[in-house]
Amino acid sequence: MTVIQHDADIVEFGPQPPVATVGQTAGDEMEVDKADAADADADDALTGEFTWVIEGFSKNKQAKLYSPVFQSGQYNWRILLFPGGNNVQQLSVYLDVADSATLPQGWTRHAHFTLTVHNQKEPSRNVIKDADHQFNVRACDWGFREFVTLAELKDTSSGFMVDDKLMVSAKVRVEPQVNWWSWDSKKETGFVGLKNQGATCYMNSLLQSLTHIPYFRKAVYHMPTTDTEDPEASIPLALQRIFYKLQYADSSVSTKQLTKSFGWDTYDTFMQHDVQELNRVLVDKLEEKMKDTSVAGTMAHLFRGTFTNYVKCINVQDVSLRDEVFYDLQIPVKGCKDMYASFDEYVKEETLDGDNQYQSERFGKQDAKKGVAFKALPPVLELHLRRFEYDFSTDQMVKINERFEFPTTLDLDRGERKYFTADSDPNVVNKYRLHSVLVHSGGPNGGHYYAFVRPLTSEQWYRFDDERVTKAKEKEAVEAQFGGTEQQQHPGHTPQWKLPKISNAYMLVYVRESAIPEINVDVSGDDISQHLRRTLEKEQEEKARKKKERLEAHLYTVARVATATDLATEIGSDRFFDLVTHDKVHAIRIKKELTLLALKQEIWRLTGALPAQQRLWLWAKRQNHTYRPDRPLQLDCDDHTAMMDVKEDTTAQQNNKFQQELRLYLEVVGTPPAGPPPADAPVPEDEGYPQLPTNQILLFLKFYEPAGEALSFVGTHIASHTDTLTDLLPVLRRAKGLPASQQLCVYEEVEFETSVRFELLSEHRSLKDAELQSGDIIVFQCALPVAAPTSMAVEPAAGAASSDVPEHEPLLQIPQFFEHVKNRVVVHVHRLPPQHSHGQGVREKERAMEITMDKRWTYDQVTACVGKALGCDPLHVRLTMHNPYSDLPKPTPLKYRSVESLQEMLLSFQKTSDILFYETLDMPLPELESKKPLKVSWHTASTEEGRVVNLLLDKESTVAEALHALAKMVPPEAPGAGEASGASGMDVAGANGAGPRRLRMMEIFNHRIYKIFQDQEEIETINDQYWTIRAEELAPEELSQGPDDKLIHVRHFYRDTRMNMTHNFGDPFLLMISPDETLASVRKRIQAKLRLTAEEIAAWKIAVVSFGRVEYLEQDDDVVRPHFRKHDNYSNWDDYLGLEHAQTGTGRKKQQARSGYDKPVKIYG
Repeated sequence: MTVIQHDADIVEFGPQPPVATVGQTAGDEMEVDKADAADADADDALTGEFTWVIEGFSKNKQAKLYSPVFQSGQYNWRILLFPGGNNVQQLSVYLDVADSATLPQGWTRHAHFTLTVHNQKEPSRNVIKDADHQFNVRACDWGFREFVTLAELKDTSSGFMVDDKLMVSAKVRVEPQVNWWSWDSKKETGFVGLKNQGATCYMNSLLQSLTHIPYFRKAVYHMPTTDTEDPEASIPLALQRIFYKLQYADSSVSTKQLTKSFGWDTYDTFMQHDVQELNRVLVDKLEEKMKDTSVAGTMAHLFRGTFTNYVKCINVQDVSLRDEVFYDLQIPVKGCKDMYASFDEYVKEETLDGDNQYQSERFGKQDAKKGVAFKALPPVLELHLRRFEYDFSTDQMVKINERFEFPTTLDLDRGERKYFTADSDPNVVNKYRLHSVLVHSGGPNGGHYYAFVRPLTSEQWYRFDDERVTKAKEKEAVEAQFGGTEQQQHPGHTPQWKLPKISNAYMLVYVRESAIPEINVDVSGDDISQHLRRTLEKEQEEKARKKKERLEAHLYTVARVATATDLATEIGSDRFFDLVTHDKVHAIRIKKELTLLALKQEIWRLTGALPAQQRLWLWAKRQNHTYRPDRPLQLDCDDHTAMMDVKEDTTAQQNNKFQQELRLYLEVVGTPPAGPPPADAPVPEDEGYPQLPTNQILLFLKFYEPAGEALSFVGTHIASHTDTLTDLLPVLRRAKGLPASQQLCVYEEVEFETSVRFELLSEHRSLKDAELQSGDIIVFQCALPVAAPTSMAVEPAAGAASSDVPEHEPLLQIPQFFEHVKNRVVVHVHRLPPQHSHGQGVREKERAMEITMDKRWTYDQVTACVGKALGCDPLHVRLTMHNPYSDLPKPTPLKYRSVESLQEMLLSFQKTSDILFYETLDMPLPELESKKPLKVSWHTASTEEGRVVNLLLDKESTVAEALHALAKMVPPEAPGAGEASGASGMDVAGANGAGPRRLRMMEIFNHRIYKIFQDQEEIETINDQYWTIRAEELAPEELSQGPDDKLIHVRHFYRDTRMNMTHNFGDPFLLMISPDETLASVRKRIQAKLRLTAEEIAAWKIAVVSFGRVEYLEQDDDVVRPHFRKHDNYSNWDDYLGLEHAQTGTGRKKQQARSGYDKPVKIYG
C-alpha cells in the first residue's frame, strides 16, 4: 500500500490526462448538468457516496484503519484513516482504490472526490476537503495528511466525537474514460476541428469563432468566385471551402490552401503570431475583397464602431471633437478587476495642465480635459485583452496573468450610458451576449491558442482545440479563463503555493442581443456557389470512394494495362526515358474470384481488342533500374486462372500505395481494333491467346528528330534472335514512313538512372549477340548529312517568352539529346524578398519566372540566362540559393563565379531544389564584392536610434572616410556647433554648406560601449554582424574639453537583488564631466540630453559602478569626478556612471530573442 506523504518526491504535479468533462478544479462543487438528462444519468452512474461510523475510536490502537468497500459506478473504493496522524499531530484521511492489487497492468482512473469529517453537534463546522487525482498503480491512494488536529478531535466539547464515535464520509465521482485516439468530434459534438500546420493554432481559434457567426459565414459564401480559380491563390475561395467543410464534413479540415492563398510558406506556418493581429489583417483583406460585390460593407456592418476623441477646455468655452472608427478594441487588463473597470479606464478623462496644457486655436494654452467616448458600438464587439506589454526594465515582453473577470452578459448602458457621447443613439440597447473566448496558454515568447464558442442558438459551450472539439461547461469556458493565480499544494499540507495561471482569456467576442435575430441567419448549402458545391461534393464522393476501396481492397485486384496509345501519348512530352508512367494508366478493379478471361473482357470494353488478340506482358524491374515488359502472362496462366492466383507487382506497394497492383502491357496481335465497342455489344466468349514463337522478342521503337529536338513512339515489333540490324532497317523505315533509301542511326536505350547510356547497334551483329531481349527499346534517327548546322534555336519552355531562353549547341545525336533531357530542369526564379532576413516568408505576390536550364551550365551561363529574362546586364544579377528545409533563401548570396555549375546552385544540404532567388544591383557584382558593406546605427543627441545607414565603401577605406560618407547621408542636428579640436572624432563638412561636424564611431555589444574607433582604423576589420556599429555627433561640451575633464561611460541598469547582480539594458552613451562638477549638475545635463521630465529623472538612482560594485551618489553637492579612477581606459570593464531603474520585471536576465509577436502578420493574397 502506498501512503501519501507531503514530500515533494512522492506527490505528483503536472497536467492530468484529458477527460471527457473538463474544468473541475479543487474547490469546485460536483454538480450535475440538469439541462441534459442523458448526461445527468451518466454522472449519477459514476458517482458514489459512503459514510463510515467508527465506534470506540479512542480505544483503537492500530496505526491505520480501512473502511468497508463502497462503489461509485463499477469502481471499488475505501477510506484510509490514520487515527494517530501520518507523522503529524493531525487526523489523516485518504481515498484508496480497494482492488488495486487485482486490477490489470496499466490501469488508471481519474476521480473528483470529497472527504468529510463530521461535527456531530454543529454540522456547519464539518471539515470538508476535496481534490482531483489520476489514480494508478503508483498512486493508488490520495488525500489529506492534515485534516483535524488530534487535540481538537479528542476534545469532547468540539463535537467531532460523540459517545466515542467518529463519522467520516466520502463522495466520489469518476470521470468517464475517453480514448482520444478514436475521439469523433462530429459524433460527440456535431462540429469538427481544424488541423494545425505547425503553429497555426491562433488562426484555427479565430476561424472557429468567425464561422460560428452565421451572418459572416453567409457573406463569405456569397463572395463571387469561379470554377477556374485556384484556391491556393484565392482567399475568398479558400475560405468558402473551409467554412463549407466545417459545416458539412465528418472529420477535421485542413487549412493549407488558405495559408497558401495568404502567400505564406512553410516557415510562416511554423511562426506563431498574435490572434488579434491576424483578425485585424484578415478583416481588412476581406473588406478589400468584398468591394463592388453583393456583400460589400459586411465587415463594417458587423465589426465597425465609432468613438469620439474630445478635448474640452476647463476655463473657456472651447471643445475639440474628432471621430474615429474601430473594428476591435484593445482594453487594459493590468490594474483592472473586471470588464467594467477596464471600460472605466478606457474612457477615463485626463487633465492637461502645467507643461502639458492644451493648445487651443482660439485661446492659446489652456487647462483642459481629454478623453474618449463611444458614439456607436458594432453588433459584434471584439475585445482584445492587453495581456502583453513591454517591460523597459528588462527589455522584454511580459505577459500579464492578473485575474480579469468578464461577464456572460455585458451591459454597456450601465451608469446612465456613461461610456457614450451625448449624440449617440439612445434607442440602441448595448447589451451583449458572450459568444467566444479565445484563450492563450503560455508566455510572451510562445504558447498555444484554443477557443470556447457558444453558438447563438444554444447555451452549450464547446471547446475548439485544433482538431479536437469537446463540450465544455460554462465555468470552464468563462470563470476558469479569468486568469490570476491557482493553488499548488501537497494534498492536505499547508502552506499552499499560488502560481500564476498561464492559461487565460486573450480575446473576447460579444454579440449584441438585439442583433442576434439578424446575425443568426439560416446558412445552408444553397448559399454557396454551384460550382464550388459541385466540386466539394465530388471531392467528398471521391474521398468516400477511396475509403470504400481501402476497406474492400482485399477482395479486388487492381490491374493497370498499358497500351500503345498510352506510350504514344507520354513519350516525347511527359516521358523520354523508359516507356510509361503506370499511375497514369487506366486502372481496372476486378474481383479476385473472377478469372483472367473476365479481365480480358474488361480490356476489350476499353480498347476493342478481342480476348483472342490480346497478348498480355508482365513488367519487371531490371538491375539497371529500368522497368520493361518482360514475359507474356499467358506463359504462366490460362484464361481460367483465378485473379487471386495471378502474382501481383510489389513495386506499387513500395511507392506507398495501400494495395499491390497487377501491371501489364497489352500487345494486340492481328488487325488493330477501330476503338472501344458499343455499350450494348455482346461480350465475346472466345478463349485462348496468341502464341509467341520460340526465340521471338518484343521490341519498342522510338524515333528522334534533331531539327525539332522531338522524340516520338512509333510502335512495337516482334523480332527473331537471329535478326540483324540489316533485317530491322526496313521495319524501322516503315514504322516512321521513311523512304527505303533513308540512312538511319540506330541505338539501344540501355539505362538512364545512374548515367545516360545508349549503345550504337552494329549492322551485322545478331540481336542475340547484341544481348537484346523482350522489352528493350530501339531509338533511331535519320543519318545527318556531312555538313550539319552549327546552331539551332531552342523552343521556349511553357510560360516563358522566346527571348527568355538562350540558344544552346545543337543536339544532333541521340545520346546528346538524352543527356540534355536528363540534365534539363525548370528553375523557379524568385525576386529576393527584402524582408527575408527578418524571418518573413519567401512567397511574393508576383509569380516566379520559370526558366528551363541545364544542370551542367556554368555560373556565367546561368546569370546570362536570368539577365536575358530580366532584360539587364548579367553582371548586375546576384543569385541566392534556396534552403529546401526552411523554404527560405540562404542568408548569404552567391559570390561571383563561386560555384562551378547550376547543379551546385540547386543542391543544399544534400537535398535538391528547383528554386533560385535573384536581385538586380546598381553596379556589377565583381565591383560590389571589391567593396565593404557597413551597417551603421545613427544615434541622435538624445541617444535614440534615428536610422540605420548601410554604407558601401572600398575595402581599404578608413573610419574617417566612412564617417565622411555617413555625414552626407544624415542631416546635422545642430549646424555649426563648435569648431574646437581635441575630442576623439572626425571633422567632416556640414550638409548644405554648414560648418564642420565632429562625428565618431563606436562598437556596442550587450548595451555597453566596447570601443571608440580611431579615424585611421580600416573598416575591413570591423564586424557589423556580431557587434552594433554606432555613429553619433559629438556633444558641444566635448569640443571644448579641458585637460582635467573626463569622458565617462553612462549605462542604464537594474539590480537583481536575489543574485546581487547588475544587468545593463537600453542605449549607453558618453558624457563629459569637469573636475568639480556636482551630482545635481550631472543629473540636470542627463535630463536635458535624454529629454526626460523631472518626475522621470527623479525615479532613477545615479551610481558609480566599478566591477559590479555599486556606489550610490545621493547628495546633490557631491562632486562626481573623484569617484572615478584617474586612468583613461574605455574598455568594457571600466568604471561607469549607472542610471538605476526600478525593477518591474521578473529579475531574470533579459531575453536576447524578442517575442514572436514582434513579427507582423502579412497576407499577400
